[in-house]
Order: sequence, then structure tokens, then C-alpha cells
Amino acid sequence: MLRTLSAKTATALSDEELLAQYVSGDTTRPLGLLYERYMNMVYGVCIKILKDSGKAEDAVMAIYEELTVKAKEHKVEHFRGWLYVIARNYCLMEWRKQHNKPTYYHEPEKMEFFDAVEQAFEYELEMPQKTLPLQECLEQLNELQRKCVLWFYYEDKSYKEIADTLAEELGKVRSYIQNGKRNLRICLEK
Repeated sequence: MLRTLSAKTATALSDEELLAQYVSGDTTRPLGLLYERYMNMVYGVCIKILKDSGKAEDAVMAIYEELTVKAKEHKVEHFRGWLYVIARNYCLMEWRKQHNKPTYYHEPEKMEFFDAVEQAFEYELEMPQKTLPLQECLEQLNELQRKCVLWFYYEDKSYKEIADTLAEELGKVRSYIQNGKRNLRICLEK
């Protein structure tokens, strides 16, 4: 059935059924048909973040390549939402690499929502002589959180590079950064 799966047949199948066929099968056709359903959404996310149609098109293809691996590694319950997060994260990392800044994407009209931690790191890069509050808060983090946050923001290392350096799982590194950032936000807001 997998080899004879047509686009017409695929429209009758749910996202979960197509994904299950891909995960249990030996062909990428079900995943390709599933990805086609959401390609416009993925492209929209990419163009919004990258602001360049050529880079957005490249990202759409790269995300599909990532998807061929990640879909088999993760238990996905809601494909559309999961794909949106994969696309957003991929594009944010690409944007970050292009701009070589330790920050995340934000739209100019949404500056007022800019995260307090992100502001502190941006401020420190611009005014390194006035870093006392951030430095004090960094010292309050546990060692792994502090290392991960510093490598991520100051040295512009990716999650994977940090995971390799620490010989930790990628998920743990993400957790250290997220928890460290949350703890910094709490400290900075006091």
C-alpha cells in the first residue's frame, strides 16, 4: 500500500495515518505528501523570520530534510503544531547565524515585548562597563545553566555544539538554557 499511495488516496488519510505510514515504512512518500499539506505554512514562517524569499525557499527544503530524521525519532501527536515549532526554531537559528547576534528574532513593532533577559544581554554587548545586575544574576545560576547560557549568548554556540562540549543530550542542554534564562529573568526583574 505504501508504494502505491497516491495523492488522491493521501487526501483521505489523516496526518496521523500518513505519519504512521512513514514511520513504519521504508519510503518517504507518505511524509512528502503530508509535508505538502503544510508547505505554505512552513514557507510563511520562513519568510516572516528570514525576510528573504530565496533563503525561505532553501529553509523549506532543509526543514523537510530535518523532518525525515526527526519524524522517526519523536512521538508526534499533533503534526501541524509540531511542524510549526520545527520550522520556527530552524528559521530562528538561521536568522541568528546570519546576524551573528546572541538574540532571537523579533519584529520591530513588537519591541515592547522584548524579553528582559534578551535585553540584558543586548545591553551588555553595547555597554560592557555596566554589567553588574546581569553578572550578579549569572553568578546565582547553577554551573551547568551558567555555562550553557554563556556559551549560547556570548559565544554564539548552537544547542548541538554545547551538547557536544558537555557530552550531554540535546534536550538537557535546551532545558539548561531555558531554565537558566527563566532564573535570570526572575533575578533581573527583582
